[in-house]
Amino acid sequence: MTQTTATRAATRLGWTLAGAMLAAGCASSGPTDNPVARRMSWISYVSGDDLRTSCRSDGPERYRLVFNADYNQHVRTYDLTADPADGGAVLEARVIQATDLARMDASDPLANLRGAKAQTKLTAPQFAAFIASLTESGAFDGVPDRLRLRSNGIYWLVNGCHGGRWFFSAYPYPDHRFVDVRFADPLAALDGTGVPFPALPAPGTRSDRPRDDPGADFQIDVDANGVIGPTRLFGPWTLAGR
Repeated sequence: MTQTTATRAATRLGWTLAGAMLAAGCASSGPTDNPVARRMSWISYVSGDDLRTSCRSDGPERYRLVFNADYNQHVRTYDLTADPADGGAVLEARVIQATDLARMDASDPLANLRGAKAQTKLTAPQFAAFIASLTESGAFDGVPDRLRLRSNGIYWLVNGCHGGRWFFSAYPYPDHRFVDVRFADPLAALDGTGVPFPALPAPGTRSDRPRDDPGADFQIDVDANGVIGPTRLFGPWTLAGR
């Protein structure tokens, strides 16, 4: 077996194993460093199932922002938890970039999907300014229409527990809602991972992955109630060789 054939076989096996694990599906309990758990619970995580379940008026305010710039290329997640003691908050940022599938190890196919992580403490004024940026972006107003978001698309998903009420919103590129967001720059300034945001393609253009790319290919439907399909399943996958 040639090295190229072996590499392709390992890649296919890796994504087949990942697909099988995803088919089981599971609920998210929040951000995780475990790449297998993250992939299995991704839909639940971006929908904020854990934040919705725990949201109550006497609990801490919590916010989750997910930036998807092609799931197989660049994903950023931000989990923000208020600190009632000082009026500030703690921001946990993660960045997961493209995996080098050519170097994928079939015995541990998701080993290089753990990504970069950083925590940042926000002061009370910083936290208040960030909440104001969410308000100005219409985050608490919900999703105006039902949206279908492809895994290779670009969008923000925002949800959380604000004032004892759970909310969900979405900002697809290049829609005006995406262009008008006010929270992106404050997040970039507070992000301690050191990983820059990717350059965005010109509106109206689309960079599809090559047909033989073995990455995940799925879509999610969202509205003001969160992710409404698929729910626990990861959606249809395109696997190399199929």
